[in-house]
Amino acid sequence: MKRLALLLAAFLLSLSGMAQKQARYTENDVKQFYRTLQGDYDIAINDSTQVRLHITPIWENDAFRWLYVEATRGKDVLLQKVFEVQPKSDKVIKVAIYNLKQPERFEGKWANRNYFDGFTKNILGSRTKVSFFKTADYTYQTHWVRVKPLDCFPNGDLLHFKFVQAEERCYVKRMPANETKIIGYHGEKQPTD
Repeated sequence: MKRLALLLAAFLLSLSGMAQKQARYTENDVKQFYRTLQGDYDIAINDSTQVRLHITPIWENDAFRWLYVEATRGKDVLLQKVFEVQPKSDKVIKVAIYNLKQPERFEGKWANRNYFDGFTKNILGSRTKVSFFKTADYTYQTHWVRVKPLDCFPNGDLLHFKFVQAEERCYVKRMPANETKIIGYHGEKQPTD
């Protein structure tokens, strides 16, 4: 009986050792995710329509955790969200996507990242979660996700996002609801001053 207890203890100990060997994220993984996503992207929807996507770090005293995202078409604001980065492993980063309770207060504030320092997390509303997977050379992409949290596409569409650091581009694939046709868009990161 004593021998069985020792064998069981050794087996449980080996399992816990295997669990600890799972790769954990490092601060560099999170910094790299930030560097890859943040910036201003020009996305061509069609020949006459351009969308500008701004991804800016905010609440920087809470390092590498928060991003403000705003999409505009001309003078119209299509989307305003706050991303909370929650790394899970060196290959998976969970992102909570928050609505803003009073989005009009924050229009255009992507250009002033310190603006958010005057506010607490109480400005955040409902949230959904998306996982980004690091595939290679600091390329991050999602699985196909339903659009509900992203109001600039029709409700029910499926979307796939991919950010490629080496190319300084983002790619969006869209499958409209009740269709099998995939529509692709890509955005090029604009140089910063």
